[in-house]
Amino acid sequence: MTKLESGFSESGCLGRTSKPHRYCSTSEWHRGRSKVWEFKYWGKSLRTRFGLKMMNPGRQIVTEGGPLQESIADDAENLADDPIFSVGGDLAFNWAYGNNGCRIALTGGNLSPADQNDDNTHGLGNDFRCNPLDNTGISNLWPHDISNIQDCPLQTCSDVILQGTDHGANLKSGPVYGSYAIYVSMEADRFPQPGTGWHT
Repeated sequence: MTKLESGFSESGCLGRTSKPHRYCSTSEWHRGRSKVWEFKYWGKSLRTRFGLKMMNPGRQIVTEGGPLQESIADDAENLADDPIFSVGGDLAFNWAYGNNGCRIALTGGNLSPADQNDDNTHGLGNDFRCNPLDNTGISNLWPHDISNIQDCPLQTCSDVILQGTDHGANLKSGPVYGSYAIYVSMEADRFPQPGTGWHT
């Protein structure tokens, strides 16, 4: 069995684990999709990586070289705009730009410049009206858990495509592609395939 540490799920909280780690996997296990990256700097916990000290200035590219493993089932759906599985590149954490923030994005998507208030970086854990440098909400109208990959800048686009109903009142609900989860480990550089024994 492979030992993995659960770091996030939609029913949990981002960065709940305080154990240091070397590898990170983002998965939709029940849909047979996963990606595994190796952190540039080992030994930090998710709690540290998403803590207040890391939010200012934020904008960390925390892995390099792209995924070590990418597994996508033959019958996988919604690959055109999935925030994790439709784009390549490395993990970007705490992406602060203008009065916006995105906790987890990929470098293969759009990473807005720090001074650009365009609401156009999409991923997991988003807010379009906040102070991203100290994690302070300015309005409860714009936070949202999952934002699909899209080119929808504030100036020309008003219908940001989201997943689910967990969002502020100014945004519209969208279909849920799956339940995203993050696992971390000091040893496991591969994520078990569906049907393989594993535990957290």
